[in-house]
Amino acid sequence: MPEFVGALSSLEAWAPDLDPDDRYVEVVDLVGSGLAGRVSRRLGGAPERVGFSTGSMGVASRLWSLTVVPAVRHGVVVDPAAVCARDDDGSVVLGVRGGRGFADVGPADVLDVVVAVLAPLVAALPLAPRLHWGNVAASLAVVPRVHGLRPDEPLVADLLSRPPLAGLLDGARRRTCCLFYLAPGAALCGDCPLDHVPTRTREKST
Repeated sequence: MPEFVGALSSLEAWAPDLDPDDRYVEVVDLVGSGLAGRVSRRLGGAPERVGFSTGSMGVASRLWSLTVVPAVRHGVVVDPAAVCARDDDGSVVLGVRGGRGFADVGPADVLDVVVAVLAPLVAALPLAPRLHWGNVAASLAVVPRVHGLRPDEPLVADLLSRPPLAGLLDGARRRTCCLFYLAPGAALCGDCPLDHVPTRTREKST
């Protein structure tokens, strides 16, 4: 087992808020907070299912930044019980109560943290769980580029080989669609499994 550490100063660069106030809730509670509707409005009035999908991707992206980067650079990972979130008008902000975490961690420890935080959220969200876990995998795949890690970062490759993420990416492409193309004026994402926008689906969504 990794060593528990009461406060991790190395999280400061990756957690926007290490002193969360009463605006923060458990991550799973974002589902009933109206987040999807606010995300949809930010996307110009996208269907609510796009808001649910984009919301799950937003949480996953921020959580990978809070876990993978400190694990690679400092060998630490946040305590999942300390992670909380707030909805800033459709944009998710993560907080860490007390800056708690673990040191001397490996890939399994990082994945355990992410699954502990995200599994209740995925279970509570509408849409297929495979779509949301596809969002999680796709968010992880871009972490090296976004945060200046090695393009072939071993931790990222290891995590993508483990359930529930294994098999959700086909090289640089996803195996599930995040539905973002349904937002007004949007096109297919660069990693989309679709080769063209399904016209009839788009027409039905407008």
